[in-house]
Amino acid sequence: MSALYRTHLQCVRVRDPTVSEVTGVHNELIAETSGKIVAIFGYREDGRRHAAHLRQVGVRVIFGIREDRDEWSEAMRDGEYVVSPEEAAAQADVIQVW
Repeated sequence: MSALYRTHLQCVRVRDPTVSEVTGVHNELIAETSGKIVAIFGYREDGRRHAAHLRQVGVRVIFGIREDRDEWSEAMRDGEYVVSPEEAAAQADVIQVW
């Protein structure tokens, strides 16, 4: 998991990247997460979009959201698999925070 974490941080830290830098880091992250479970904490626009992309490349996605948040009911309405943040962390191979 630490390699995935470092890979994601590299992607986040690049302020004005060229397309090839972002694509290379992104492709490496996708390759390492194929067949794994990614827990996304947060269900705003970025989290939904990222989840859709991960699913397209074979990654299983779950959302970790507190039940008292508006995002919980929104994600449930959208048919997402939603559990508490603690349960999502326990199930996931990789955790993504938005």
